[in-house]
Amino acid sequence: MADSVEKKIYQALLTKVQALPLPTGMTQSANVALPNAPFTPTATTKFISVEVHFNRSIETDLSLVMDPIRQGFMRCNVMWPKGAALVDGIDLAGSIAAFFRRGTKLLRADTQVRIDEAPEVGVVVTGDTHVTVPVTIRWNCQPQVPA
Repeated sequence: MADSVEKKIYQALLTKVQALPLPTGMTQSANVALPNAPFTPTATTKFISVEVHFNRSIETDLSLVMDPIRQGFMRCNVMWPKGAALVDGIDLAGSIAAFFRRGTKLLRADTQVRIDEAPEVGVVVTGDTHVTVPVTIRWNCQPQVPA
C-alpha cells in the first residue's frame, strides 16, 4: 500500500524540525519533544514541544478527480523555565520562525508541502513551571496536477 498524502506531509514537517539548528547546550534528543515520542522534561528543562495539525481540505476540481488542497499548521511551543532569561526563549522562537520562513518548500516523495505565510510568534503564556512562546507555522499541500 502506498503512503498517504497525510503521512508524507507529516514526515516532511518533522524531518524539517529535526534539521532545526538549536542553541548551544540544546540537542534534538534532549530538548525537542516530537509528537508521540517519550519525553519527560523537568522544571528546569528548556525544550520545544512540536504538534502537527491538519485543518481542512479545499476542493479545486469540479470533477472531484484531483486531490484537494490540504492545509493545516504546525505549532512549535518554546517551553522556557520560569526565572530563566525569557529573551533567550523569544530568540529561539524567532529562530524557528526564520527557519520555516515564508517560501519554504518541503519535499517528501511526490508531495510538496509549502509554507506560504510568515510563521507567527504568539502571545507568551506563563504556566506553573515554564513560560510558553508558541510559534505557528501554517502549511499547505497542493494537489499533483495530472499530465
